[in-house]
Amino acid sequence: MFDWMEDIKNDDASFSTNNGPYIPEASDCMRCGLCISLCPTYKVSPIEAESPRSRIRTIDKIINDTAQASIEEIVHLNNCTQCRACETICPSQMAYGNLFDQAREKLVSTNSAKLNTHFLAPLGFKLIENKMLFSKIIKLISVYQKVGIASFVKKTPLLRLLKLDKADALLPEVSVEVLTDNYPTSQAFKGTVALFTGCLGAAFDIKTVKASIKILNAIGYSVLIPQQQGCCGALHQHQGQSETADRLAINNLNVFNGLAVDAIIFTSSACGLMLKEYEQKESLLKSFTPPLFDITEFLCKYWPAELRLNDSTLSKKTIAVHEPCSQRNISKVSDKRHDSVYQLLAKIPGINVQTLEDNQTCCGAGGVHCLTHPEIAEPLKSLKLSHFQVSQADILVTTNIGCALHLNTELTSNKVIHPIVLLAEQLNLS
Repeated sequence: MFDWMEDIKNDDASFSTNNGPYIPEASDCMRCGLCISLCPTYKVSPIEAESPRSRIRTIDKIINDTAQASIEEIVHLNNCTQCRACETICPSQMAYGNLFDQAREKLVSTNSAKLNTHFLAPLGFKLIENKMLFSKIIKLISVYQKVGIASFVKKTPLLRLLKLDKADALLPEVSVEVLTDNYPTSQAFKGTVALFTGCLGAAFDIKTVKASIKILNAIGYSVLIPQQQGCCGALHQHQGQSETADRLAINNLNVFNGLAVDAIIFTSSACGLMLKEYEQKESLLKSFTPPLFDITEFLCKYWPAELRLNDSTLSKKTIAVHEPCSQRNISKVSDKRHDSVYQLLAKIPGINVQTLEDNQTCCGAGGVHCLTHPEIAEPLKSLKLSHFQVSQADILVTTNIGCALHLNTELTSNKVIHPIVLLAEQLNLS
């Protein structure tokens, strides 16, 4: 069963073959149990059913019809945060994430299981598919937050009774600011890039979007923000809604490939991972023409030697870095010598940068997982924030909006922010 391991030598989870990426079958799992040491759900509930190797058995039953998966097995399968930490240690180079998506797609197509246990999840999916409707909802949320309704409602048991308390806690102060199509640079022109804001960036993380524009302009790049872009499709893909995910992907491919730009830049590591995986989807038959860059990678590559940052507000501050699973486990960037986040933060004079302890453990956000599985997400979040408290760091940064929203639900000050926001605040353009 494992003869292929002798013939193919590669460090990637998916091997290249004449027919595309090689993906081991679920039945290729060696059952060695190495994955257990990195599994966040096993850390919360240390039972075999909550381990990756147990889930692989369930996936094998679903995909290959080797047996009927029980309701209990499907429940444990759906408990997975999809952090894919197991892929980093698997001796079989198991493409767990891909196999997991296949299993969920089959479950959805056969109506074998209800994947979402929070009623807002399917509604949320529909909203982010429709940008016009989503924009109207954001305006309503903004009114809810700004005219005093939110503070009043939070004092009543209404949100808890309606099971909206978790969703409300996730909401940041939303922005209704309308971004323009073009932000030209006033510096010596070096090129033009397109910024991917996805479905949540402009409304839920406007500070990061504006900080990215500010720095890109400062290093000589004009920034285009195409209004026709939409959700990357990751949430739908991981919930088994592959047809919708493909439709969203095709829209983004058409929009960005129609632009005359030198690069496409994303600010959220989870969105960026999905964008990069478009080329692996046989159903799309196309990929992005301009190269894709995480904002931190692009800035490290093209940062002008003469550009200096101030240290007025951050001198002697300690910055802790939370590495998202999408960055650490899938993009496999965890070496501080090569990680663009650490390299960029090192450009700020006078600060101390440290890795958050136990970074290899998922924070529990997992897309909508923090809504659908709070019994798993909450203990993982508490563990992550306890490490932050012990570190005595002044600021916690992360490149994934989902992680930031999830972790911020318990923070009243020192909110988790994107590292680009810190850099933009220290930018001296005089």
